[in-house]
Amino acid sequence: MNCPRCKQKDAVKNGKARGNQRYKCKACSFQFTRLTTRGRPPWQRALAVFLYCRGISISDIARMFSVAPSTIFKWIRKFGSERTPLPASETEGATFFNEREITAYLKKQSESGESGKIFVVIPEDVSTENVMVGIKRD
Repeated sequence: MNCPRCKQKDAVKNGKARGNQRYKCKACSFQFTRLTTRGRPPWQRALAVFLYCRGISISDIARMFSVAPSTIFKWIRKFGSERTPLPASETEGATFFNEREITAYLKKQSESGESGKIFVVIPEDVSTENVMVGIKRD
């Protein structure tokens, strides 16, 4: 019996849980009951990402695999985050505004035709940090 955590063959029987045999790894002391992994097999996840890269919509892929579109989106994000480094911050030359200044800027921009990219910085914990809105000039 292989341990799902450390992959050693040192697992021994360790009682029962809800009628299922429970095992314990001698090497890492990890206890487990399930012998098969949960979720879709890796080949299905890889196929979903491949189809998305080929231009198939997330909704169509979700219908093919009978899962929610959010599940396909999670698979794609996980695949991308494992293989792509985070981009460098592009806040150099940016101007940060509060709500009143943003409204005034947008009015002025629509009248004068100024250009610039509006971006929003949302922290992981929105409850304790402020959301930043800025404009990067071209």
